[in-house]
Amino acid sequence: MASSQARNALEKERSAALAQMDLVRILRAYVQQMVDEVQGYKALLLDKESMRVVSTLYGRAELADHSVVHVERLDAAAGSEGKEHMELKAVVFVRPTRENITMLKRELRQPRFQSYHLFFSHLVPQMYLQDLAEADASKELIQSVQEFYGDFMALDKHHFVVPVSGADLLINPRAIVQSGTPSEYEVVDRLVQAACIHNWKWSDVIALLLQVAVFDFGSHRASPIVLLVDRRDDPVTPLLTQWTYQAMIHELLGIKDGTVVLDSPKVPDQYREVVLDAASDDFYSRHRYSNYGEVGLAVKEAVEKFSDTSAQHRQVNSLEDMRRFVMEHSDFSRAQGVVGKHVNIMSALSEQIGARHLMDVSTIEQELANPAASLSASATYDTLADLLRKQGPGALADKDAVRLVMLYTLRFESEGGRARGLLDLLEASRLRDRNPGLAAAAEGFVKFGGIDRRAGDLYGGGNILLKARNLVKGLQGVDNVYTQHSPLLGSTLAALRDGSLNTQLYPFMGSTDEQMAWAAAYKTRPPSEAIVFVVGGSTYEEAKVVAEWNAKQSGSGISGAQGPAGLGGTPPAPMRALLGGSSVLNSDTFLAALGAGGGSSTDLR
Repeated sequence: MASSQARNALEKERSAALAQMDLVRILRAYVQQMVDEVQGYKALLLDKESMRVVSTLYGRAELADHSVVHVERLDAAAGSEGKEHMELKAVVFVRPTRENITMLKRELRQPRFQSYHLFFSHLVPQMYLQDLAEADASKELIQSVQEFYGDFMALDKHHFVVPVSGADLLINPRAIVQSGTPSEYEVVDRLVQAACIHNWKWSDVIALLLQVAVFDFGSHRASPIVLLVDRRDDPVTPLLTQWTYQAMIHELLGIKDGTVVLDSPKVPDQYREVVLDAASDDFYSRHRYSNYGEVGLAVKEAVEKFSDTSAQHRQVNSLEDMRRFVMEHSDFSRAQGVVGKHVNIMSALSEQIGARHLMDVSTIEQELANPAASLSASATYDTLADLLRKQGPGALADKDAVRLVMLYTLRFESEGGRARGLLDLLEASRLRDRNPGLAAAAEGFVKFGGIDRRAGDLYGGGNILLKARNLVKGLQGVDNVYTQHSPLLGSTLAALRDGSLNTQLYPFMGSTDEQMAWAAAYKTRPPSEAIVFVVGGSTYEEAKVVAEWNAKQSGSGISGAQGPAGLGGTPPAPMRALLGGSSVLNSDTFLAALGAGGGSSTDLR
């Protein structure tokens, strides 16, 4: 009876998560179902990627509540350190790759656990199942084999990533499609014949990607639009210095699987590695989209509040004071850890900003990135040339110099002579000797993201409505000079919702008849749900755009949203969105990928 009630509760949780398109809750429900289906004490065996997936969702203590008393990597178990645990049942959650199947066969021939319950993160080829059956034939320890489509990392309820190593998917996606394993390039949800719109420039590559799309968000729901876009449509966003908290941390410090390493000498060794989790850190949850100044004030308030609380805890003069201290001690310790963590993060951010003169750099970046800014190619060239020639104190860091030059070459692409002059100044500074990858990235940037390579309208030059909107924004000013830039994704979502997305640039997938049927349905009834996948990597700035978009859509009607009215002049219906990518970029990873492509024989097309 209790087991039946637990299953019903789990199914309700999963249904609620699916209804809300909450990726974190969906994956948590998957993992919980896996471990709860197996009764008794158990071990959880994972591969490299599924370990990343699970570790961002559950801590060891929480897994222990589900009788998981041992967790290990399958590849680690293949070595000499693999120990027997015949008292435990093994719950195995891995990708169905040849490497993992080989390790599972070895495990089954020399079993270390009482039984094995296999859960694969997507479709398993029949030949792999046959291999496992043969390996298990003598002992028959496999009790169940299931496919749980969860080969992606949920960074937030609206933001996910399908990890792809190296620069290949950014620079040369065809190579991955032809040589990789299916789990490396799953990109969209199999949402019951979901309509798919994609960038026409990669139609053949996208068609191959879709053959292995197996994300499962529930077969009962209406089909959303799946929009596949190319990172080069907006190569500006990953280049910019970020000034909202989450994006800033990733840009200046780096976030990997929810963990940040603080290298600042001012930070004590025991606090060097910190975890960012919106579910357990209320400060981070409330302020991850706040700008730098707002977070600074919030940290100051948190320190003052903690200081007052600390003073109260020091006043232990009676038994009642002792009782209160014991009752509140855990909350006090937790608050101390949260406040200390964010003070240390802000300290590390402040060091980077000062050392690299990022406020000055960012002012120029934002003007180059903002279509509403009225810039002179000649005057801007002179400003950048002076900065590039400067040496000694106040000189630009190499990567900051390269980012400014790249933004100039993109904004003033028609000014080829001046752009060449800035590239020559980088060359004269002996950048290629110090960092050939950065030099290659700068030289090849227009080939990667120039106007001939992009879909959409990055600077609003061909869209009268967008030009007017940018002009109004320029006249009105902005709240913060460092956050003038808005990613292209915002206007793309508005166009998708309003039915005005250019289907010449973003055609529907399928045969001619299928494309016409989807296009007709789309015009009649724009989507209520959309999944946008950025081939080449999303950014935390774009995740903020989607979070704010969803917040507006969940309000009364479409209040506060940008974009024209819907069909017949009526307000368009709300549309929720998810954002995915093959990685989460910051300027370092973006430049490294571009440099790897530009420094090899790879064609940046």
